[in-house]
Amino acid sequence: MIEIKNLTKDYIGFSGVWDRLLSSISFGFLGGKVRFRALQDINFICKKSEIVGIIGQNGAGKSTLLKILTGVSKPSSGSIDIQGTIRSILELGVGFNPELSGEENVYYNGLVWGFRLEEIQEVTNRVFEFSNLVDFRKVPIKNYSSGMIMRLGFALATATVPEVLIVDEALAVGDAIFQQKSLEKFKEFKAAGTATLIVSHDLTLLAQICDRIILLHKGRLIYDGLPQLAIQEYMKHIADTSWQDKKENAESTQAPIQFHYSLKKNEQINPSLVFVGDLVELEINYVLKQNIPQLTIGMHIDHSNGIRVYGTNTYQNDILLNDLEPFKEYKIRFQFPINLAPGKYSIGLSMHQGDNHTTNCYFWGEGLHSFEVERVGLAKFTGITYLPIRIIP
Repeated sequence: MIEIKNLTKDYIGFSGVWDRLLSSISFGFLGGKVRFRALQDINFICKKSEIVGIIGQNGAGKSTLLKILTGVSKPSSGSIDIQGTIRSILELGVGFNPELSGEENVYYNGLVWGFRLEEIQEVTNRVFEFSNLVDFRKVPIKNYSSGMIMRLGFALATATVPEVLIVDEALAVGDAIFQQKSLEKFKEFKAAGTATLIVSHDLTLLAQICDRIILLHKGRLIYDGLPQLAIQEYMKHIADTSWQDKKENAESTQAPIQFHYSLKKNEQINPSLVFVGDLVELEINYVLKQNIPQLTIGMHIDHSNGIRVYGTNTYQNDILLNDLEPFKEYKIRFQFPINLAPGKYSIGLSMHQGDNHTTNCYFWGEGLHSFEVERVGLAKFTGITYLPIRIIP
């Protein structure tokens, strides 16, 4: 278990040469006038058999938090309680000697990571079998590809079940087959009672395996909850920070764009139930409240488990909305079939400049309309999408 209370981390800088000199001769009691707060009052718990993800933009404090948890850095204040043996996967392959063989690297790195000699002898075969490198165990690491090194590092790091596991951007490595094996390994650890903390930018994978996701922003914890809601909050935060004059209410007269939307299925408006294969239309009526030289309007569909099923926008489809007249009403429609598996989904909208919402985002909305998809008159299928396939005997 990991329990963090009121964790704060400050980094000290110097305003100039004399400030640095003063700090040196006073053993740090004086000088160091420049201070940067990387983390502030962080509180959360990661319990046994729980997988917690951590997301946030660059500079949010994710790496600083991991350094503190793994003992690389010390907090300025607050407390950390880690119960059980801790293992970290921060940079796969770091510490491998290129002149030594894969087997020799497993031996020496295993000792460095705290494995007992008997454990190393016991897990060596499993490491090479899991990483699909049985034929390369006697080959020097310098002859391995980068993917092979990452697979070997991951297999060694997960060779035994730790009580606490901390992972940084190594959620799934290698090809698709090995990625699936990696995810299954995390699920095995969860079943065995491991408390797992994962930092990653791969939101889809986090949504698949995490019980909770924590969102950091400028050193503060601003959300801790269900993966789907955390990802929605994260995307909204990116949109907000990309637009300097953002407004909280996109429908208000103060917003740069005023709009309303509706999902249509035949004569139905905003249906809560649709069927696989139905043709629907998302209509957006909008008015610009100021001059916007280039506008992109996008839509996306999310599954209830947080996975983004599909997303597109006018820019990506070469529909240019340039130099539109302010205070004039415009309309745009997205027509598409519901080629989705049965389940619950939601639609979101975005209005911004360029290809994506990281540049001048005027509006970002998640879960604006929810609907359920049912299968009627079609053969059973697996997966998250439906293909109108024909099987010819």
